[in-house]
Amino acid sequence: MFSPSVADGGPATATRSRRRQRPLSSENLPQQPKAKRPRLPLTEQTFVNPDVRHEMIEVKTDKVATRPPNKDNNKDNNNSNNNKEQTENPTPTPRKELNVRAKKSKHGDRAANKGDGSLVLTSTNAYIVSKLPALPDRIRSDWSGNQTADVFSTSGYALTLTATHAIVWPYTSTSQSPETFTFTLPSSSKPTDPLPVGCLVSPSASSTEPGLVVVMAGTGKVVYWESISSAATFAFIKKDRSGVEHVISGMASGEKVVAITNAESAGFILTFNSGRLAYLNVRDSHGRPAISVQFLRNNLSVSTSGIFGSIRHAFSHLTLRGDIAAVRADRSARVGERNVVALTGKGRLQAWKVHRGGHNDIIGEADVREDIVSALQEVDPASKDFPKESFEAIDFAYVPKGLEPKYLELSKLSDAMASDDPTVQHLLLLVSLTRRSSSRYALAEVVLTSTDCHIGMIRPLTSYSTPTSASIDTIQTTRPRLYLPRPALVAFVVFDRAAVLASIAIPPESPDSQLQSDIHILPPSFEDVIDFREDDLHEIVGSGIEETPAIFGHEETRLHRPKTKNPAVVLMVRGAGSVRIATTDIDKFGSDEPPKVSAKSKLEQAVFFGVKQDNPLIFNGRKEITFSKEETAQAALEVSHEILSSTTPYISTLPASLEDNLRARSKALERLMSHLKTTGADLDRKTRWSLLYNAEKMHVAVHLWKRHETFTAARAANDKKSLIGMIVEFIHQDQKHNPVASIGETDRVRHWFVNDTFRLELFVAWAYEVIKTLYKDRLLDDAKVTVMVYEAVQINICTHVSALEFRKNNLSFYGLGLEELRMGILRDGYDDLPEPWTGCHYIANNIKRLVDLSSQWVAKYRGEGEGEKQKGPNQPDPQVIQKIFEDLPLLTDAMLTSVLEYARWAMATPDQKAIAQQFAKVYQEDRIEKPVALAQSGKWDEAASIAEKHESLRALAAILLDHVEELEGKLKQPGLSTSERERLQSIRQAKKAKLETSVGTYGQAFAFPVYELLLQKHGVEDVLNWGLDKHGFKTKFLRSKPELARISWINDVQLEDDVGHGADTLVELALTKEQQVWNKKIELSLGKLALLAEMEESEPNTGVFKVKSDEARNEEKLKKVDDELIAIRIQDQLYSQIFPSTYDAVDEAAALNFAMEAHSMNIPRRQKAQHQVFEDGMKRLLRHEALDAMTLIDLLTLVSLKPESREEIAHPFWLALKVAESNCHSDEKKEAKRLIWRRLFTRDDWAKINDTQLKDDREVVERLADTELYSMLADCIRFQDARSPFRPQPPQEALGAFVDHLDRRFRDFDSNFCTKLMDAMKYEDKILHQYIEKSRLGEWLRTCLSTARVDVESAVDEATKEGAAVSTAEATKSQSLFAGKQNGNTPLFGI
Repeated sequence: MFSPSVADGGPATATRSRRRQRPLSSENLPQQPKAKRPRLPLTEQTFVNPDVRHEMIEVKTDKVATRPPNKDNNKDNNNSNNNKEQTENPTPTPRKELNVRAKKSKHGDRAANKGDGSLVLTSTNAYIVSKLPALPDRIRSDWSGNQTADVFSTSGYALTLTATHAIVWPYTSTSQSPETFTFTLPSSSKPTDPLPVGCLVSPSASSTEPGLVVVMAGTGKVVYWESISSAATFAFIKKDRSGVEHVISGMASGEKVVAITNAESAGFILTFNSGRLAYLNVRDSHGRPAISVQFLRNNLSVSTSGIFGSIRHAFSHLTLRGDIAAVRADRSARVGERNVVALTGKGRLQAWKVHRGGHNDIIGEADVREDIVSALQEVDPASKDFPKESFEAIDFAYVPKGLEPKYLELSKLSDAMASDDPTVQHLLLLVSLTRRSSSRYALAEVVLTSTDCHIGMIRPLTSYSTPTSASIDTIQTTRPRLYLPRPALVAFVVFDRAAVLASIAIPPESPDSQLQSDIHILPPSFEDVIDFREDDLHEIVGSGIEETPAIFGHEETRLHRPKTKNPAVVLMVRGAGSVRIATTDIDKFGSDEPPKVSAKSKLEQAVFFGVKQDNPLIFNGRKEITFSKEETAQAALEVSHEILSSTTPYISTLPASLEDNLRARSKALERLMSHLKTTGADLDRKTRWSLLYNAEKMHVAVHLWKRHETFTAARAANDKKSLIGMIVEFIHQDQKHNPVASIGETDRVRHWFVNDTFRLELFVAWAYEVIKTLYKDRLLDDAKVTVMVYEAVQINICTHVSALEFRKNNLSFYGLGLEELRMGILRDGYDDLPEPWTGCHYIANNIKRLVDLSSQWVAKYRGEGEGEKQKGPNQPDPQVIQKIFEDLPLLTDAMLTSVLEYARWAMATPDQKAIAQQFAKVYQEDRIEKPVALAQSGKWDEAASIAEKHESLRALAAILLDHVEELEGKLKQPGLSTSERERLQSIRQAKKAKLETSVGTYGQAFAFPVYELLLQKHGVEDVLNWGLDKHGFKTKFLRSKPELARISWINDVQLEDDVGHGADTLVELALTKEQQVWNKKIELSLGKLALLAEMEESEPNTGVFKVKSDEARNEEKLKKVDDELIAIRIQDQLYSQIFPSTYDAVDEAAALNFAMEAHSMNIPRRQKAQHQVFEDGMKRLLRHEALDAMTLIDLLTLVSLKPESREEIAHPFWLALKVAESNCHSDEKKEAKRLIWRRLFTRDDWAKINDTQLKDDREVVERLADTELYSMLADCIRFQDARSPFRPQPPQEALGAFVDHLDRRFRDFDSNFCTKLMDAMKYEDKILHQYIEKSRLGEWLRTCLSTARVDVESAVDEATKEGAAVSTAEATKSQSLFAGKQNGNTPLFGI
């Protein structure tokens, strides 16, 4: 970090950044500065004496180096030292140091500062990470070089070592530029040498400041300053040397000092990269500064070689360089005596009792590798996946002593915690197993005695698995460290860019923990990782702990030690400075509810602390710390809700600028979702929509607050309370957080926006409720109501427009990019989703009412406002009315969208479907009515846009047609200027073009409403003449409407030139839809003509198969038309016989009565059902309705006609047979004929006819000739086809017609009525059966047939004689009228 300032090396010197005032002394002090003279920072350049030649002192390994004596010192010591000195004469180079105060912290930083000036980087319920303010300007200004650091909480100082300097400062200072002691170190022999190692030395008896010892790693030079302040004083008074110096002899080539361990008051231990250890002492036996170093020697025994002879012997079997992982000394209060333990990377431990002066005793050794691996695999099944040979012991710490009894019971560690036996080494080891790119770390308790080694608690670390690549040979600054501060409930593990905080307290008992204990698996306890940025700058270069004091004197008391309530670790982070990780309440770790690492705490850290660019921490989450999908989703929702309600402790509830507060909370929600995306959180669809809804509310709240400020600014000074303020007051106290006036919460509006934004849907809905309540209670005049309505309109428009726009822009950001939105709302897929707040019941209902109110209010006052130049005192402001009018389209669009959104959601919610149908109905009606109403008020373009947006094509058609009609009306007005006429014509042309384009775009869905409206308003002519349809939808429209068939066939013939389809239309209309017989006759006739015309057109192509098939179909249609025309002619003839009986009737009812009296005598009185059927048929006949075949047959076979009718029409039964043959359905034709013959056979009394007693032949023949059977047979013979002679049906075959079932007319009739009607049929069957059995009806039938044939032939002969021509003409006429088609092969009556 700092380049050497001396080219060729030089002595160690010291400066202090600020002079500390010391007690006045009359000796050896420079002249004091003048009064009020500003103090300048002191640098090493300030007091450089270029004439002084510094000396380097080399001390043998068996001698002690002392500071050069004063003149008063004894001569023996002086001579001894002079024999060991070698003087070097370096050429000093001026060194400069400029102390610069750090910038003042930003407002945001100051807001997050704690009382001690530290800046909170993150916090949870378990710990707080804060950046300490104190940092030397020299370090802050340049982080580029290599450095290592240590923190000494016992003295309150931190030490940083670079290749050229040692810097000491009070790290707990609240000043950003603390008092700093800078020591210039001797130069290294090589630029590639490791960094020096150093340690603060406990203060001497004459000083309260600690000393400093530094060992140059490559050269072995040792420099000791007895006091950091006195060292600076030496430099200040330009003394030759300010520290005791020494060079370690006996170092092998390439051997480097890599670590120093404080074992005071016994001394220090040096670790070399070769695996050798050395003892270092900085004071002689009299407590004076003197440096002595002793190396291990292979040939020294335990009793003669001092401390590290035994250590050398213990580790002599090791061949790997740098195998020693750590050397630690206990924190005993014994004076001049410490226990020291060395740990190798392979898990071998050795312990000594070290005495001041170098004497030592081995008190224990053991190889714990196998035992730890076995115990780890037993309690941590995941470690079995790692190879045993990858085991590595990384670091260890002594378990602290002097704990309160309660902590002894709360810790997982063994009972050795309570032991004061100095021969028992109670240790906690950090070990690891590695597999490829992953490591499994664990904390292992080891109790080492002189005769045994016991493995206690095994605590796996599951939250961190990054392998460590550091080795003692290479990067000593990144080697992990383990700390176990008092009260031994939480351990800190410090890596190069992370720190792990792990609880070793006993977890509370639970069924799960008991089960895990039974199977030797440790229940989970608190463990979290604090990650630092992984870049080239940030790196943990040193650390130290702060812990609570012991309850009795196990450690020396330090006067400047910081007071600590909860244990902490202090990290020196390159690029950041001093960072403290402190537990918030150490006792909570051992409580029944210990802190937990939750998904919510991780989200809070990322959202509220990850925002700052200068935060050295990162919160992207580690793969080792995972949470369930449900827990993550619930945590996200809780954090989101707390942001909206300001219930999180990380957001201020008393902002100076509410807009800034709302924007900051909106940004926090954005960071929440961004973090969830970055970490790949698997959120369900419901959670994502809920988070999006919350973000929308926060976004809208910003705009509403700005609207509130606008409303307030626009109001008069005596009326500053806007609608937003009234809404807050009107909301029920149970639906908001009520401000507490006694603590100064007086601004209700700000209080609501801070605490109740999550209830924004209620707020928006209350905009209408406030107006309704105040107007109903007559508390406002119309002018104030108008302003209220305007503000309510603005609130609703602002809410919907900004919310839906935010939703559309952020859908993909919230992981909902595949959702289908239209108009800002989901098309479908509302199942299991929360109620959309923009379309909730409250908002949808009240915005609908607000639209109605606004429309009525504008309609009431807009016309008046236009005519008034000045408004009255309580009259609405015309300008405000106009503003409402201008906003109506946006409000209408928002209303329709909201109502539709709620209807869609409610339809997917089982308990809301009933009300959903109501809202869906309202939407279907309003999406037509509201745009049309807007158009009629003059908002033509806006209305058309809304109709098109909401796919209300009927409304769009109406708006465009009405607009064109209005424009044409204006063009007809006289007196128009040329420019105005051209403008109107241009608009009309644009609207016509829009009509034509819409027909092509939307097709039938748009064209059909156009034609319906044209037909409704202007009639058939406009439909047929409308020429903007270029796609043939007019024909489709006419053909799709059966009721428009009378128009459709005209369109087919005239415009489509499709005679065939016109014929089909007419025939289909006549056969299926037409109710009036006269219309039916005309339609059939026209259809027949069209068919004949089509057949005539297709005659030239008769050779084509397709044309032949078409001709066959046309012939079939013609036959059907002819058959229908036969039935119509028969109905007309029957009507002509019935009508004379109704001449005297005054109305339809009277006509029916007269007809029934005259023509229903053939129905027995007791057959009520049959009588009712006949009456119904008679009523329809008199109304000229087109009768179906069976009804007409009933009338013909049951009617009673006068005898003279025989001269006017054919026999009714013969006509009935004609109807049955031509018009009955195929499945009923046979039954209909049987019914006709049965009624014919039962019309006459054959019992009387069969009784020929006392009657002559003439009388029998005359009586037979008067029967209905004879007359009917005569007509059948008279009109028969010569190629198919007539054959009557035998009486036996007429039995059973419609006895068991009725024809299709009675399918939906009441069963009782059908039963009665079938009884009538059975009665007819009974009479016929009697005539057959007892009156010889069969024989009489043959007799009548032969008699009728003879009579008909005789009549024909006679007619031939009288006038063959006339007879032939009449016969031809009769055949053409009744015989039907004569050129076929099918007989008329195939009986």
